Amino acid sequence: MRRLLAALGLAASAALAACAHQAAPGAPAEAAKLATAQAPASQAAAPQPVPERVRIPPLGPAPDLVLPPQQHFRLSNGLAVRLVEYRRLPIVALNLVVDAGGVHDPKEKPGLAGFTAAMLTEGTKRRSSTGISDEVGFLGASLGAGAGFDQASLSASGLSRHLDPLLDLFADVLLHPSFPAADFARVKDQRLVTLVQQRDQPGAIASRAFASTFWGPHPYGHWLLGTEEALAATTREDLARFHATWWRPGRAELVVVGDVSRAELQAKLERALHAWKGSPPPPAKPADHAAPATRTVLLEKSGAPQAFLILGMPGFERASPDYVPAEVAFQILGGGMASRLFRNLREEKGYTYGMYAHPEARKLGGASVLGGSVKADVTGKALVEVLRELQRMREEKPSDRELADAKASLVLSLPADFSTAGSIASKLAEEVIYGLPDDYWTRYVDEVEKVTGEDVQRIAAKYLDPARLLTVMVADPVSVKPQLAGLPLGEVEVRPAPAPSTAPRKPEAPAGGPKPPAAAPQR
Repeated sequence: MRRLLAALGLAASAALAACAHQAAPGAPAEAAKLATAQAPASQAAAPQPVPERVRIPPLGPAPDLVLPPQQHFRLSNGLAVRLVEYRRLPIVALNLVVDAGGVHDPKEKPGLAGFTAAMLTEGTKRRSSTGISDEVGFLGASLGAGAGFDQASLSASGLSRHLDPLLDLFADVLLHPSFPAADFARVKDQRLVTLVQQRDQPGAIASRAFASTFWGPHPYGHWLLGTEEALAATTREDLARFHATWWRPGRAELVVVGDVSRAELQAKLERALHAWKGSPPPPAKPADHAAPATRTVLLEKSGAPQAFLILGMPGFERASPDYVPAEVAFQILGGGMASRLFRNLREEKGYTYGMYAHPEARKLGGASVLGGSVKADVTGKALVEVLRELQRMREEKPSDRELADAKASLVLSLPADFSTAGSIASKLAEEVIYGLPDDYWTRYVDEVEKVTGEDVQRIAAKYLDPARLLTVMVADPVSVKPQLAGLPLGEVEVRPAPAPSTAPRKPEAPAGGPKPPAAAPQR
């Protein structure tokens, strides 16, 4: 053994000596010069192949999206049901869409719709909140409820062989929520903490101010979570009354996707939901929405190193025929890393991590929105570039490359939205909420491919109008307001921001990071 180790040691020493000799100063350079001088000219000029690991793969064709037909029927209580038989896995997903969203919030109790939905799974007359959670876990299922502006929803999914107990649980939380006092206090406190934390979040501050200023008295003009004052005044009786009024089958539809036949499903639903009856009152006519004149609201945040911006112009309803071409147009303007706003403000100027644009289209109207954070000391310069890009969208057709890239981004990401029973149910719920036809998603790819450069320019001229621009920013007015002088942003109003929070806060992502921060649209 010692002889073997000695031999290995000698071999290693020899190898190190050889390496040291080869690595003598100047030796590699001289060897390289000599090799280059001796190599044939054709060999020296031969291009080096691009390594496979850094080669960008070409975009493939858009995969075909073929959805099974939707089967429609009604239960004896009037509840509309649409079923897609999805036999890939033994799973069933349920998504109940109810006309009980934030548009029905009382003016003095904003946030009531969301609070009511959040409490559905917190206890019934037969089950406690922990009992519901344990039962969901035992079934290996999921169960949740929530509310946007245009709808409230109750969703569940589980194995098809567990459909009967899942429907029993689903029907219990839907029909018999008891809003237990202890759970009511806990959820109320959680929502209050969130509201207090949002006082420190520039995205939330700007979004709240934008909603109230842009929409005014319209039902979209309040914050879905409500206010601290309204939340403090909300009682269990308020939730029970809202549920009894609006959670009714007369204006609801159940979307079911999964491993179940129509005959089997209809029989099971009749047994589970036969006691759910009634219709909500007819919806009130929403207040007329007159877009505000060009103006700027600056919410004071002293010493802030960044300015959070939301710029909005009048938009359109989700069911509008302009929606698909607008998606292409907004993708070109600010839909991601290849968009004009990103290339200009991030890559060329270095003003921001990202500036986004999207059509915020809802059932009763919409807004054309841009948003992101910029360095405070270049806020004015950044706004000049944003306005320039808006004008360029209106005056110039996109290049063929821009148009192709925007379409590919929309089309190639679509199949992922239909990859599971639950995601299919969610996409079909959009058809329910916004009155879209059954073949909407089947035709979507073709509709995107039809969009032309002229369509994009038409959309920009119609919906990206700086003359109807509302700008809301959270920034240090001492630093930022002087930069706004001479810009076509209308009157600049400086408002105090909400009092800072003393509650623990969740860390925020870097401004303008991969997704827009708290300026994401309220659904």
